Amino acid sequence: MKPVVAIMCDTTTYGPHRYHQAGDKYVQALVRCADVTPVLIPALDEPIATDAILGLADGILFTGGYSNIQRHHYGDAPAPAGEHEDPNRDKNTLPLVRAVLDTGMPMFGICRGLQELNVSLGGTLYPRVHEIEGRMDHRENKDDPVEVQYGPAHSVTVTKDGVLEGIVGEHEFMVNTVHGQAIRDLAPGLRVEAVAPDTTIEAVSVEGAKNFALAVQWHPEWKAWENPQSTKLFRAFGDAVRASKRA
Repeated sequence: MKPVVAIMCDTTTYGPHRYHQAGDKYVQALVRCADVTPVLIPALDEPIATDAILGLADGILFTGGYSNIQRHHYGDAPAPAGEHEDPNRDKNTLPLVRAVLDTGMPMFGICRGLQELNVSLGGTLYPRVHEIEGRMDHRENKDDPVEVQYGPAHSVTVTKDGVLEGIVGEHEFMVNTVHGQAIRDLAPGLRVEAVAPDTTIEAVSVEGAKNFALAVQWHPEWKAWENPQSTKLFRAFGDAVRASKRA
């Protein structure tokens, strides 16, 4: 039986009904590149017990999402009216990050998942990185075709002798950029693994982690099987999950 990777869901409302959802691109990347069985975990008002999730899964994927982390979680003033937030996801994912790290279960964070890792360990975010002097606009143009939105947008410089370099074997490569928030203050215990040309932190790892504990700000799940760096990332995650399950 293939190992199981839990994907934490977003919540959204269509008409009068609430839905728990995860993007197909994450599921496909896990199946096609990590060779694992994905299972979706709903973001309930009363979160599923951490022990139950850890007992079910062999690894955890914290995905990206269209919502922003509520600002009070990192000590900032409330967001302006109309900003897309998902309190249920925050309530479910932020405590789970620490539990996953404590147990040594492999975890991989993408975009919002990187931000959740940073906030859960005591870091802060730029709510709107494009408003910071000297930073580029890392958001996608929603009028572009999706292939353009998720196409190569800027390079990242990879930290020498880091976890990411050990996986991809490269010091610099191109990534997409589809995010509005970014790390401001790096949480204690995190190591920078890559930065964008404007110094935005693009990847982090957990220092002294018991297992695979890496997060990236870009979206490697997008057609991961067609991108060599993305394929290596998901394959390394899958290998870590399999090794952890055997152990």
